[in-house]
Amino acid sequence: MNTNQAKALLEKYLAGTCTKEEKALLETWYLQQQLGDFQDLDDADRLQDMKRIRRSLQMRKTTTRRLSTGFMRKAAAVLAVALITGGLYVYTRKTDTLSTAAVEQASLAVPGGNRAILSFDNGTTINLSTDKEGIIAKGGTVTYDDGTALANQSDAQAGTIRQASLTTPAGGQYRITLSDGTRVWLNAATTLRYPLTFVGRERRVEVSGEAYFEVANNPSVPFKVSTQQQTIEVLGTHFNVSAYEDDKTTKTTLLQGSVKVNSPHRSEYLFPGQQAQVTAESIHITDQLDLESIISWKQGYFKFNENIEGIMNKIARWYDVDVVYQNGVDLQQTFSGKMSRSRDLADLLKLMEITGSVHFKIEGRRVTVMP
Repeated sequence: MNTNQAKALLEKYLAGTCTKEEKALLETWYLQQQLGDFQDLDDADRLQDMKRIRRSLQMRKTTTRRLSTGFMRKAAAVLAVALITGGLYVYTRKTDTLSTAAVEQASLAVPGGNRAILSFDNGTTINLSTDKEGIIAKGGTVTYDDGTALANQSDAQAGTIRQASLTTPAGGQYRITLSDGTRVWLNAATTLRYPLTFVGRERRVEVSGEAYFEVANNPSVPFKVSTQQQTIEVLGTHFNVSAYEDDKTTKTTLLQGSVKVNSPHRSEYLFPGQQAQVTAESIHITDQLDLESIISWKQGYFKFNENIEGIMNKIARWYDVDVVYQNGVDLQQTFSGKMSRSRDLADLLKLMEITGSVHFKIEGRRVTVMP
C-alpha cells in the first residue's frame, strides 16, 4: 500500500466509511508498522494531514458510526508521527494543546549533547569538551579522538593510576576507544568503569546505564562486561546493553557475533538478533525485536514503538527532566514514530498530543503526563 492509498484509507476509517475489506487492509498495515512509506511527503501535505486527523478525532465524539476507538487513536498516532518523520514538521498555531507558556518552559529542557566527566582513581576529574565526541585511552594516556590533548592531563597521570570512569549525566552522551581498540558509545546517565590498560587473561569493564560495544577481536583474552545483574562474555562482537538502576530488567541485545550472558539464574548464549532480558527472578531470551529502535539512540534519533512509560523514561534521561503521571493515564498505550534527538522537547510532546489521548504540562524541568 503506497502513501496516497494509506492516507486516503485512514481518512475513510476515521470518518467511518471503510468497507470491511478496507478496514482489514488498514489494520494489517497498522500492525506491520510500515512507517517508511510516508517519508516522501512535503510540508504542506504534513500540515493538512495533521489538521484532518485532529478534526477526525474531534468528530469521533458525535459520529453515529462507532469504530474501535483504541485502534483509531493508535492508527492516528502512527500516521501522524510517520507523516512528520522526514522533516519533523510541527503545527504551531496558538490553538495547539501545548500553550505558549508551556513551550517557553520546555525551552529549559534542551536536548542532550556531548557531555561527560572522566574520573581517575587518584581523585582527578576532567570535564570533557562538549565540542568533541569521544576520547581514546591508549598507553596509559587519554586524548580526544581527533588527537587533541585533554586539559589537566598531567594531573591525571600523577602517581600510579590503573582505573578510570567515564560518566555521562542525564542529557549527555560520549564515546570512548579503550586500550585494546574496543569502541564504546555511552547513552545518557551512564557510567563505564575501565582499566587504562588491559592486563591479564581477560578484559573486564563495568557498566551502569546504557552502552553500545564494538569489541576488538582477541580470542585469547575474552572481553567481559559486568552489570548489576549479569556478566557478558564476548570475544569480538557488537552488542547493546541497557542496565539502568531504575529499570527492573537488564537487556543485552546482540547485533553481531556471539555472547554468553551469565546471570544468577543460569547462563545463556545469544545469537545475532536476540536479546537477553534479566531480572532479579529470571532470564528470558527473545528474538521478537525491533533492532533499529534499540540502537537508534546511537545513531542520533529516537525510534519509539512502545508504551508511554517506556518513552517517558527515555525522554527523562535525554532531556534531564522529571516525569510524573496524573491518575487516569493509560501507561500501556503505545506510540510509534521517529524523531531526531536534537529536537526540542516541546516538539516531541506536541506530536504525542496530536492523538488526543495524552496531554502534557511543563513546569521548569518537570513534565506532568495527563489523560
